[in-house]
Amino acid sequence: MRVLLFDIDGTLLTTAGGGNRALRQAIEQEFSVENPDTEISFSGRTDRSLMVELLQRNRVSPTDANCGRLRRRYGSLFGGELRRSGGTLLPGVLPLFQALHLVPNLDIAVMTGNFPETATQKLEYFEIRRWVRWIIGGDLDVHRDDMARRAATWVARRHGDAHQQTIVIGDTPADVLCGRAIGARTLAVSTGEFSREELAPTEPTMLLDDLSDTERVVRFLVDDELSPVLER
Repeated sequence: MRVLLFDIDGTLLTTAGGGNRALRQAIEQEFSVENPDTEISFSGRTDRSLMVELLQRNRVSPTDANCGRLRRRYGSLFGGELRRSGGTLLPGVLPLFQALHLVPNLDIAVMTGNFPETATQKLEYFEIRRWVRWIIGGDLDVHRDDMARRAATWVARRHGDAHQQTIVIGDTPADVLCGRAIGARTLAVSTGEFSREELAPTEPTMLLDDLSDTERVVRFLVDDELSPVLER
């Protein structure tokens, strides 16, 4: 059994700033902060770590209770902002999932810094949730490496000795490094904020501009012998 762990933002899709706008509204509405400051780096981080920093920057105590309030308000607002902003499904994503669906012995999952509920909203909006069996989100871990270790534990529980290999697919140095933290192979794409030149020093197993070369990507992800669909 091969396990594929896809990042979402910058790897599969973009939301045209919908998340940032929902966060600004959530802080303003939940904590009565005028013109909240949300100008922080989001790439490669978990939503748990982002909630703490956003509250601190806006002079709100980052207690568990306040983080929970912000998470709930953000989750309730995000869907509306996503529908307004739209966003984009990135090149090659749909053909890739369609091809992978035809390959046996694959467990296709998402490992994202997003909260599971907002990750689900994104996948459903772009109509790719049906290709994904399960989601590990950034609700429990501050550091992405710890999230990856939690995903690896979940993989072991699901597959035990039947598990062959995990591959992490993402668009940030943090995706590559967290993959390495669990002994996974990695595929990095420069469809997010980081260029090929910025990703290369992290030494991903494969580095591509995007996921549009379906045959090449599938061969890397599943190996030739696991990919009979490509022989047609």
